[in-house]
Amino acid sequence: MVRLLAKVREAWRRRTVWTWLLLGVTVLGFLLRIEHALTFDHLQRGSDYTVHLLGVRWMQSHWRPFFFAPSVEYQVRSYPPLWYFLSALILSIKDNERLLSILSIVGFALRQLALWLLLRAAIPHRRLSQLAAMAIHSVLPLAVLIDGKVNPESLHSGLFAVGIYALWRIERESRSVAGVRWSSALLFGGAAGLTLLTKSTGALLVVIGAAVFGFQSLRYLPRLGWRVAVRRVLVRSLAAAAAWSAIAGFWVGTNLARFHHPFPHVWDRETAATDPVLAEPLFYRRPLGWALPFEWRQYWHFPVLHSDVDPRPNFWATEITGTWSDIYTRGFCRLQGGPYTDAVWGGRDGVMSDDSDVWNVRKRCASLMASLLHVGVWLTLAAVLALGWCGWQQLRSFGVRGSLVLSGVPVLCTVSFMWFALAYPWDGSAVLNPRYLLPQAMPMSACLGLALAELETAARRRPCRSLAAKGILLATLGLIAVVAVLLIYERFGS
Repeated sequence: MVRLLAKVREAWRRRTVWTWLLLGVTVLGFLLRIEHALTFDHLQRGSDYTVHLLGVRWMQSHWRPFFFAPSVEYQVRSYPPLWYFLSALILSIKDNERLLSILSIVGFALRQLALWLLLRAAIPHRRLSQLAAMAIHSVLPLAVLIDGKVNPESLHSGLFAVGIYALWRIERESRSVAGVRWSSALLFGGAAGLTLLTKSTGALLVVIGAAVFGFQSLRYLPRLGWRVAVRRVLVRSLAAAAAWSAIAGFWVGTNLARFHHPFPHVWDRETAATDPVLAEPLFYRRPLGWALPFEWRQYWHFPVLHSDVDPRPNFWATEITGTWSDIYTRGFCRLQGGPYTDAVWGGRDGVMSDDSDVWNVRKRCASLMASLLHVGVWLTLAAVLALGWCGWQQLRSFGVRGSLVLSGVPVLCTVSFMWFALAYPWDGSAVLNPRYLLPQAMPMSACLGLALAELETAARRRPCRSLAAKGILLATLGLIAVVAVLLIYERFGS
């Protein structure tokens, strides 16, 4: 913490116009999220707000983890305890449910801080690229939507980002003579433990962490032998494991003892006798097309779900659409002016209406979200290309450039989410909820920043490529600016 404060003070002493720009996009991110938290109609469109709140009230009465207690709401009884414990503390101090969104805003702060520290260390002299990465992370519509709500997703993704930042440091430090620092190993272990106590998908950090420690150790064996590998990497990995166990061990250990699984889901406790759908073959309901880029037209035209089966669930269409628009109509579409439609998720009969029903969506807002999607899909393509570039450069340069951590985490998140959607025993679009991929917003933004920094370098060192590199940089910043303007108008326009 002392070192972090020193870095902040140093950056402030050296402040330039770029410092103010980075601060400005971060403040904009906070304002968008605070406005959403203050005005959001939680009870009506709360992304499981009611069940999460019931879990918080149960925690207030019992002050212990759920561990599938029958008196806990079914949807949350498998959840880890950290977010519910912190929320119960807040309600014990001030019984105002809207205050719980503070934890979500803290999650954004952790993500933005981790991204800034990473970019500052990786590309210190590439201000334009830093600005692009920080800006898109601040105004990403999915993140603004989730960071202003009452649920564990944002805090989980914030702690997840701290763990990714620590792993990225470990990846870099493993190349040095001194090896991985104790502080980096302990930071990763602590962040991974807290992430797992917020949501079970924090286990992905443990998987990627084991892969990073193992891969870096193997790199030393052919050249320097096992003694160096043990001293520089493996001993630190034991420290990280100890920190993780000290924080999350009680919850994981209890689950193993009681349920024979480190972090079981609610459906793991069900049987075919209670839910006959579990007797069906795994692939009974997921045709090949659900995971292929088909059926975009309906999402593209009107990026709002009519019901859990209309449009037909499609993984990529749902996730990309949900990144750039409020596909579940859970809080954004409050612009004034009609006409309205209630032919949306949670609607009644699908007829046009002039009534101000809580589920009504302004057609004007849906058109605005379509514009956001049309812009954002190009930024998605840029981010995916940057992701591949980061991984390839890490392998090609033997660890000098790029990052396997930053490129591998989004891939692992996506694959694990696809498996979750495939294996989950109930069908419907709700299974493909875009907010489950929020933890990969920070590493994808970082990869985009690193790739743009390469273009900045090319523009300065290779005049023949300067025009093309500058054009891509300016086009990317322009698209990000359009997203910011559209989102601001969506939140504050009338």
